[in-house]
Amino acid sequence: MVKVKFCGMTNLDDCKRAEDLGVDFIGFVFYKKSSRYVRPERVRRIAGRLGQEVRKVGVFVEEDDRQIAGIMDSCGLDLAQVFRPSELAATIRVVRVGRSKVEPVPREGLCLFDRYTEAFGGSGRAIDLSALPEERALLERAFIAGGVDEKNVGKVLRLDPFGVDLVSSLEARPGRKDPAKMERFIKTVRSLAL
Repeated sequence: MVKVKFCGMTNLDDCKRAEDLGVDFIGFVFYKKSSRYVRPERVRRIAGRLGQEVRKVGVFVEEDDRQIAGIMDSCGLDLAQVFRPSELAATIRVVRVGRSKVEPVPREGLCLFDRYTEAFGGSGRAIDLSALPEERALLERAFIAGGVDEKNVGKVLRLDPFGVDLVSSLEARPGRKDPAKMERFIKTVRSLAL
């Protein structure tokens, strides 16, 4: 069954709701220019209250591997989502789609296809699914992000990716999720994935 990642999480209530809904991955943004930025100290407190079933992901844009490793260790994170090559073992490499030059896709490990914007994620702008590579083995290790919501997730699931990643389509406002949207999305995915 497709994995679900809710990203841009900033508070314990939203994370606990996501966990109760059976979300597989929860993402925290450490990019200070993001409206969803959350301080490592807060993430440490939140992550410590979550179970082992949900995997915790840190989203990093500017930090080097040493800084990322320090934050991951301090916060008890499982994976680092990065926008550049990294020597760290547990990463999700972001590949942005939609500009003239296609970013390179890593040869192994998890990756995440997102819509290219000047900012880094969470724009709500839909990715062009026809621009994604058609390699089956690649999609089996890829999250698809970029405007994914309950209305278009059926099209995304037809590509049979490893997972889907959502941020803005679940929000009441940046950094705060809408419980009803979260629940509707999970129900929709479960009904389509049967």
